[in-house]
Amino acid sequence: MDIKLEVFVSRPTWVAQMFEEGLSTFLTQLDNLGLTPRTLGVSDYPNRSPLDEVIEIMSSCKGAIILGYPQLVVQSGTLKGAKLSRPLHLGTEWNHLEAGLAYSAGLPLLVIHHNTVSRGIFDRGVLNAFLHSVDLTSPNWSMQVAINGAINNWKRACIEGVPNFLGATKQIAAAPDKPRCPNCSTSQKTIYMRPIPDPFSELAGGKWECPQCQYVE
Repeated sequence: MDIKLEVFVSRPTWVAQMFEEGLSTFLTQLDNLGLTPRTLGVSDYPNRSPLDEVIEIMSSCKGAIILGYPQLVVQSGTLKGAKLSRPLHLGTEWNHLEAGLAYSAGLPLLVIHHNTVSRGIFDRGVLNAFLHSVDLTSPNWSMQVAINGAINNWKRACIEGVPNFLGATKQIAAAPDKPRCPNCSTSQKTIYMRPIPDPFSELAGGKWECPQCQYVE
C-alpha cells in the first residue's frame, strides 16, 4: 500500500455554500494525487494552543496550500486614510499566520485565492510562491489546466524536498557536510538529507531529514 504524502492545507473551517462543491472536488483531487491534507479543526483538533498545534502538524508535512476564501466583507470604511471605492473581501487571518509559518519552515507553497480576496499574502509579490486568483465558486476550479498544472508542479517540489524559502535554499547550498541518507543512498546515487528548520527540529527529533523516506537524524 502506497504511503500518502502529508500536506498542510490552510483553509477556514466554514465556507459559504457556493464554495462547498469546488472545495470537495479539490480535496478529492488531492487524495487522487496521493496527498493527505491536514487542517487544524478539520482533520486535526487541538489539545493545546492552536498555533502550537499548527507548528506540530507542519513538522510532518512536505508542503502547504493556502486557500483564500472570503470570510470578511467590509462594505464601507477607510483604507490608508481613503474611503473604500468598493467592498473589501478578506480571507481568514489564519491564512496569513499559517502561510508565514510554512514559508519560514521552507515548505513548498501553493497559494490559491478567490478572485475577490486581497491583502496580505494574496497580493502578488509578497511571497516567493505559486499564486493563483480563481473563481472558487466554480465546481471544477481545481481541474482548470493552469491550476491543475500548478498543483502538479507544487507536488513535484514537495516530493523532491525543494524549499520555497530562499534562505533555506542558501542554507542547503552552503552546507558541504550535509549527511547522506543511509536508506536511500546507493553506490550510483547519493541522496543528501535536508536541514530541518529550528522551530521544528525539536519536534522532529533531529536536525536532518531525508526528502524521500523522511528518515531523521
